[in-house]
Amino acid sequence: MKEYWLENPAPGSIPLLYPHHFSTGKLQYPKRHKKPNALRDGEEVQKWLMPNDCYVIVKRFSSKEERRRVVAYVVSPGDIKCNQAGFENHWNVFHHCRRGIDPVLARGLACFLNSTVLDRHFRIFSGHTQVNATDLKNIKYPSTQSLRVLGEGFRSDITQAEIDNLLRETNEQRN
Repeated sequence: MKEYWLENPAPGSIPLLYPHHFSTGKLQYPKRHKKPNALRDGEEVQKWLMPNDCYVIVKRFSSKEERRRVVAYVVSPGDIKCNQAGFENHWNVFHHCRRGIDPVLARGLACFLNSTVLDRHFRIFSGHTQVNATDLKNIKYPSTQSLRVLGEGFRSDITQAEIDNLLRETNEQRN
């Protein structure tokens, strides 16, 4: 897809999201970097794009120095000023049939994925710093109802302690 890369967004281009767009914990787009910010639209590009909707994205690679192995973000329709978006290959994208998911469910999923409990579990069963789709598929997730409860309490500026507290409270309510 290199022939479609654009350093900066231009009229008719499509945002291409990389992990560096989230280096501060929330989306900063566009961002000056050695990687492109956008794709020139074209027929060959369309099959790689997703509609501008609500997604949970998880970094595929983390460094050993990072606090957590699993790092998840919510991308909401208001974050991107375009009808479509491209997610670079360094992301695992949670979607439903190549469309977005319910925003409350997405926030709950991100909350669970960013919890210390999940990080500890992941580190026990995966000794590497790569998080692949199979790893994510093999996780035992809370019920949809529990994820919705987590999603109601999740905010973009939530702290790690608040995430872990929210998960603990939700588990106590469930039991």
